[in-house]
Amino acid sequence: MSGTFASLRRSGWMKDTERKAKAGMYRFVVILFGIALLLGGFYIVFWTPGATERPPLPNAINQSE
Repeated sequence: MSGTFASLRRSGWMKDTERKAKAGMYRFVVILFGIALLLGGFYIVFWTPGATERPPLPNAINQSE
């Protein structure tokens, strides 16, 4: 049985499987990185507080006097 496994390791079948596994892992990492970039972009654009558009309340204390 070990002879059969050894012959499979020497064949192109194992190398092809390893190449496919590496390509799949790279694709997985790239997809995760892309999702993280999208989430970061949405956070910066939509969920970070910006300058308020409301004018100050009329009964606010004027400290410039």
